[in-house]
Amino acid sequence: MPTHPDAAAPRVLLTRPRPQADRFAAALRAAHPGLAITIAPLLEIVPLALPHDAAMGAKGLIFTSENGVACYAAGSARRDLPVWCVGPRTAQAAHEAGFGTVHQAGGDAVALIAALRRARPEGPLVHLHGRHMARDIARALRDAGLEARDHEVYDQRARGLDPAARAALGTPGALVVPLFSPRSARLLVAALAGVKVAATLHPVAISAAAAAAFAPPGAPKALISATPDAEAMARAVSARIRALEADVSAR
Repeated sequence: MPTHPDAAAPRVLLTRPRPQADRFAAALRAAHPGLAITIAPLLEIVPLALPHDAAMGAKGLIFTSENGVACYAAGSARRDLPVWCVGPRTAQAAHEAGFGTVHQAGGDAVALIAALRRARPEGPLVHLHGRHMARDIARALRDAGLEARDHEVYDQRARGLDPAARAALGTPGALVVPLFSPRSARLLVAALAGVKVAATLHPVAISAAAAAAFAPPGAPKALISATPDAEAMARAVSARIRALEADVSAR
């Protein structure tokens, strides 16, 4: 009897930037000892020079990623301003960087904007972010009557698939693919066009927008994380892995 192509244990392909991918992989391996994980970042975080007047006159800072926190902290010693963070991981990075007053929103830009509109903190507020943004938060706040501006403090440079990723995609079997942003999902779709894919892809998306951005031919519908944060993504990926393992056991 021929072996089903997904009869082997499921594997994972992580394409987020290296530090975050390493941390996410460690969480998955703790929950699934022996899990085969290929880390192949499609984005590289490149710090940009912090403008000398980045926080001049500011009454608060806004961070939508831990990369923004790290790049600001590397270029400025100011920690006296209150900060507004998109979610728990960014808030933790802000605490670790030495900020005393840290506000945490619900995990995505929509929740962060809503929290700031409710709180209406004194401005100007300064959003420190990457070159590629899913949402123009400073503009949304200005539209709501808040004083806000923004600065780019890092770039998210695209990278191609490395040999390890090509090998993972070219190996038959179930391959779980976590998608952490619409842009990384689009980059992966573009990269897949130049690769012979023998694996069966099982996407897990951090948001509906990330899921919608990933639609290569034949890919199953993405499982969407309950909330847009790394902890919920880890639970969603684990759920997909367990479902695939149960499927293998049933064959």
